[in-house]
Amino acid sequence: MSIDQNNQLNAYADLVKLYPDNEAYLRKYAELLLIENKQTTAAEVLRHLHTLLVNRGEHKQANTLATTFPQIGRIRNGIDPNDDRIDKLLPTTMQNSLWLRLHQHKVKEGHHLIQRGEHEETIYLVCEGELAEFIWSSDGKPVLLNLITLGNVVGESYLFNPGPHKSDIVANKDSIVAKLPRKKILAALEKNPSLKIALQQKSASRLINARISSSPLLQNVPLNMRKDLAEQSHTRQYAAGETIHKAGEKLDHVDLVAKGSAHFQLLGKGIFKELKTLGPGSLIGESEAVHIQGCPADMIANSNVTVVRIPYNAFRNVVEAHPPLRNTLIAYAEKNQLQIMSKLNEL
Repeated sequence: MSIDQNNQLNAYADLVKLYPDNEAYLRKYAELLLIENKQTTAAEVLRHLHTLLVNRGEHKQANTLATTFPQIGRIRNGIDPNDDRIDKLLPTTMQNSLWLRLHQHKVKEGHHLIQRGEHEETIYLVCEGELAEFIWSSDGKPVLLNLITLGNVVGESYLFNPGPHKSDIVANKDSIVAKLPRKKILAALEKNPSLKIALQQKSASRLINARISSSPLLQNVPLNMRKDLAEQSHTRQYAAGETIHKAGEKLDHVDLVAKGSAHFQLLGKGIFKELKTLGPGSLIGESEAVHIQGCPADMIANSNVTVVRIPYNAFRNVVEAHPPLRNTLIAYAEKNQLQIMSKLNEL
């Protein structure tokens, strides 16, 4: 550490003691600590700053801070739950209390509204109570995807892409839902672009969350963290034989194989050798080693592949905030390394 840096660090340490709630002093002090690799103290300062911003109601600034400094280990919070409501965007006739009463259905606690496999193309609006959406893990355990509350809808994705439901919708408590006629909703979408965009965004976010939740590595992460990852992620499609990543490519994201399969391959003596198959639920770029050193080998699509691309900082935030995930990922990385090394030895 240079004398000037040392003086600066000491000066800001004193300023923070005198003014513990000064945002500018806290941020500068944390940045100086990080330069000197004093990670623990820097994280404490940044967490204090994050808490201050949240308490002031400055959620946008708090979220930006958490994204910029993943060591905070905080997930975006303080978002107004009403921001997610759809009822205010519905046509006036569907907001009318009399119309809603005529289309309402009661769902007892623990009873299904929709069962997996059903061909139900109706949108339901929650008027009272709460619905839970869940899928089943490979070992037969339920994995919660969503809690659908007052003013929100369920079934919106099947409005755009009809087909059998891939999840179960159950009443978490005694609930009342209104069945929104498919034809009227489709007609309303043409007249109301805001409603169409809101439903499409909700459908896309829920689909990504379902894909994240289907991964055995991530399905035990708390729901709010999985939803946070989903909101910041997007999907990419690759055709069979297409290169997804080149060996040594630096990644600023984590890839989750959601559909199809890919493999790592190595060129030796003019012949491509497959090192490891990556099926649904596999992660690439999840470890610090891969993030820094790059992809361990060429990654090629075996078939048509759908990948969920998660920003690395968002992923690291979840790892910091949910320690059990760190242990899961360490074991996963070690297993992958052993498999690749074993294959290399064979070759």
